[in-house]
Amino acid sequence: MPTGFVAGFSLALLSAVIWAIAPVLYRRGVDQFSYTALGAARTIGSILTAGAYLFATMGQAAFTPPPLPLLLAIFGGSVIWLVAGDLLYFVSLRHLGVTLGVPVCSAYPLLAVPASWIFLGEPASPIVFGAAILIVTGLVLLSPRRQPDAMSVSRKDFRIGLFFALLCMSCWTFGIITNKFFMERLPVPQLEWWRSVSVLCGSWVLFWIRDRKVFPRVSSPLVLGEAMLAGALGLTVGNLLFSYSQTFIPVDLATCVASARPFFSAAFAALFLREKLTPRLASGIALVVAGVTVMSL
Repeated sequence: MPTGFVAGFSLALLSAVIWAIAPVLYRRGVDQFSYTALGAARTIGSILTAGAYLFATMGQAAFTPPPLPLLLAIFGGSVIWLVAGDLLYFVSLRHLGVTLGVPVCSAYPLLAVPASWIFLGEPASPIVFGAAILIVTGLVLLSPRRQPDAMSVSRKDFRIGLFFALLCMSCWTFGIITNKFFMERLPVPQLEWWRSVSVLCGSWVLFWIRDRKVFPRVSSPLVLGEAMLAGALGLTVGNLLFSYSQTFIPVDLATCVASARPFFSAAFAALFLREKLTPRLASGIALVVAGVTVMSL
């Protein structure tokens, strides 16, 4: 197996692990913050780590802004991907829970993989139709309709959470496609720094408009620290690993490998949040992940 393929696969898989940890840290913040406050708080950790990484890898001169059209495009793409998309993600997590919300949102390759064929010119594969069947079957199993007593998610919450999850998937798809475009025009450390600046500006403006507060209020500094750590991991570290993976493997393959995170999220949620992982739910998660992975074959 080529060394580049192994490196890209490993980086994408590691990004899945990092992204799986973040929802566990977000979960308590979702209960104590508003969605917009949580989105703002996490950007503190993100911009600190992104700035430190850029300085360590490229030096102080690398903080010089790129040409204005490219900078504005990065701002716009980042706000759609990581402000609007993740805000919708938080709403979905509140209604669906971590064990259920993460795998549903992680079905975004169903949109992102065909989009990479259309907009990035990557080779298409008819096997996507078989993968789509697996994903749909998995989502049916994830629905609490047949066994409402086995899960804490009500039918109403499931419908609302699924609606916001679909919107979230659309925003993430847009971000993944534009990320590859920006990687061809700017080094990854610089791209991640300006993305962090974009997300910080967008998130705090949204927080000030929506919450009309200067700074998020929480019952404990620990909750704020968890949100900042989640932002550092989910926005900076996870995104860096995912971006670097695309220097070795195609976008559709990297996207599918990173979608393995429901396995890790379910395990973390069961360990730390005491969410119940039933055999039916585990089967649904397995089918969703199998579906998005088969897309890369």
